[in-house]
Parts: sequence; C-alpha cells; structure tokens
Amino acid sequence: MIISKQCIFMKILWFSLSPCGSLRKNNSQYVIQGWMISLEDELKKIPGIELEVAYFSEIKEAPFEYEGVRYYPMGEACKGNPFKRITDRMRSLSEVDAVKLTWMLDVVNQSKPDLIHIHGTEGPFGLICDHVKDIPIVYSIQGLIAPCTGKFLAGITKETVKKVSTWKEKLKHVTTYEQYLSFIEASERECMYLSKAKYIFGRTVFDKNCTLALNPHRKYFVVNEVMRNEFYSKHWKGSFSSNDTLRFVSVISGMLYKGLETIIKTSYILKTYSHIDFQWDIVGVSTSDKFVKMSEMEAGKLSSDYNVNYLGKINAEHLSELLCLHDVYIHPSHIENSPNSVCEAMLVGLPVIATNVGGTSSMIENGKEGTLVQDGDPYVLAGAIVDLLNNPKRAYEYANNARQTAVVRHNQESIINELLHGYHEILKDYGK
Repeated sequence: MIISKQCIFMKILWFSLSPCGSLRKNNSQYVIQGWMISLEDELKKIPGIELEVAYFSEIKEAPFEYEGVRYYPMGEACKGNPFKRITDRMRSLSEVDAVKLTWMLDVVNQSKPDLIHIHGTEGPFGLICDHVKDIPIVYSIQGLIAPCTGKFLAGITKETVKKVSTWKEKLKHVTTYEQYLSFIEASERECMYLSKAKYIFGRTVFDKNCTLALNPHRKYFVVNEVMRNEFYSKHWKGSFSSNDTLRFVSVISGMLYKGLETIIKTSYILKTYSHIDFQWDIVGVSTSDKFVKMSEMEAGKLSSDYNVNYLGKINAEHLSELLCLHDVYIHPSHIENSPNSVCEAMLVGLPVIATNVGGTSSMIENGKEGTLVQDGDPYVLAGAIVDLLNNPKRAYEYANNARQTAVVRHNQESIINELLHGYHEILKDYGK
C-alpha cells in the first residue's frame, strides 16, 4: 500500500539507542546503528512529518534542533568521570531504570507527540508503557534479548569467560560474565514490554513468532530496514580464481554468540585438510580484544596460525569497498534476527554463507541467494566453503540473486511507505 506523503501530518517521537543524525553536529567519527541515521534521513524528507529523537547521553545537554530534527539528550554528565560509571554499574537494574524512566517521561511531556516509536527492546524505553496512556506506542524489533540470552554462551564455556576476566574489568564491573547476567535481567524486562505491546514493527518469521508467543493480540507490521547509504552504490564483480589467495570476510561485534570460535575452528580445518590458500578477514574486533582470546582458548588454536586476520572497527565507506574486494562473506553467528551485515553483503552482491539461525532464513533463501548451514559446526561450514569455491558459477548466481532481492527489500522509498503505512494504521486503530 502506498501512502500519500502529502496528506500525513503527525509528530513522531523516536526513542533510540543511537543519537542518530545528531552525531553529525559534533562531527563524531564513532557511529552506532548507522542504519538508524539512514532511516532518519529518509523520513525527515517527508512533508508533514515532524520528527523528534530521544537518546541517552553521557553529556548533560539541553534539547536542540539540528537539520530539521529536534533531539532530546537524556542523562547526567558522566563523560570523563569513571568513578560515576562504576558506581552506576553497581546499582541494580531497577534502580537505574527508575531514574531513566523520569527522564523519558519528561521528554514525552515536552514533546507531546502523536505517536511514540521505540527502536529496539534491548533498552529501558519500554518502561514508559505503564505510564503513557494517551499516546500509541510501537516497537521496532532489532535484536531480541531473550533468545540471545539463551545463546549467549553457545560457543564459549562459563569457565573460559571467567578465566579471561581481568582485575580491572572486575573493578569496573564490565566482565563478560556480568554482561551475561545483565542480559538475563534485560530479557525479563523485554518480555514484560512485549507482553503488553499493542503494535510491533518487524521483518522476519523469527521476530514475528517470538512476539506472537509473548502476545497473541499484538498487531504486527512488516517494516524493513534502510541500509547505510554506502552499500547501495557498490557492486561486487566477482573475483575468485584458483590461482589467487581467496579472501573471506566476516563482520562480528564483540559478543560471544557471534561465533568467532567457529571461524577459528573452520580455518583450522580448511588449512589442515583442504589446503586452500585463503585469508579470513574479521571486521569489528581487534587482535587484542578479549573476545579473540576467549575464542582462541575455546578453539584451542591461535588465529594467526590459521590465516585469520583482525581488522578492528572500520567505517561504512571502508567496509563497503572492502566487501567488493573479497570472495565470500561468511556469517557464523549462533543467533540473529535480521543481521544487517548479511543484508549489506547481499546488497553489494557478494556470495554469502551464513548459519541458519533466528531470522537469517527470512533474509536469504538457501540454495538461491546463498548457503545456510548448521550453527556451531565448523566441519559443515568448511565443507560449504569448499563446495562454493568448487562451483564458481553457482557463487555468481547466488550473488546476483542476493543483490536483486536486497535492492528491492532495502529500497528506501518502499521502506518509508511501509513505515508511513504502519504509522497511519496505528493512529487509525488507536483512535477507535
């Protein structure tokens, strides 16, 4: 359904874990959730939409306007104050949430929006649902904490996690095991949100079924995600040759359930038994990261011995160019909803091999747009890589099909129409 963009007049308040486009105000080089900025840029083009964005900040700052959007930074001045950060981490989740709830309700009272759009259920934003009774609230599902908690230690044992923790991390209360415990708390909070949610924006069978299990009465709308602009203009041309060093690439955040230990085990199998000349580049983590150490301990192998190379965090422009220089994108995660890194690889038309977990099968059709494999099995993953390399014609077909699907799915205008349709239907339904 295409909504007339000229006849919609509404004020929308976003609650976001990302500062969105306000990052440009201070020329910030550290961008989180870049796709949120892409969506914001498209939505603020629409006549009649008044967009406001609330986010948590470590700098105490008054609301401000920038590039046509009003921003509400929420928080206390704690940047450069490590002691306050530590004491905050020692407080219970309920204590921290109680403080943040007052900030969020203050923003709602200042904004007085027609509709509140909460991006993600990982944070405390959903706490407002018991206090805001006269404004419709819709949740966009990003990841889902509850399923992720069940897979948090899928590849790494508790013993390894605890063994790698340093005294500094323990002092600062930032150990990986403490992060795991906070996931458990956050998952209970998330289930509470979703059990009460009237409206959901999602995009996979996984998030549709998870939210339906918690709330049979919620109304569900499909709203896909706008990818970062840099990936729309790049196009992989195909490069593998048996005479060259083959280049694999994976994008992994610093979370245990992203499957880094599977990469190390798979690399060992490939180098030991297949004798393929390859290099496996990992974007998102650095050699010195504790996740690398934990994964190597679990695998019983050193990354450097088996052609695994860590590139750290890089920006979208660099990553989009990097993808085009590689031969296969490999996604080994133990749990996902709709992995944007897979979608970006598809968008540039790179052959993809991914684990068949969560909502990944909604993003990529096995045997047509890529290969889906069993989670946590390095032998199956290694075999899938060899099979694809032995069939370059199939790899090119996968790449072309994936690009065609991604170009349609992530078309900016279509997604804005999906979003506006959802907003329109929610306001109409709420008015009843």
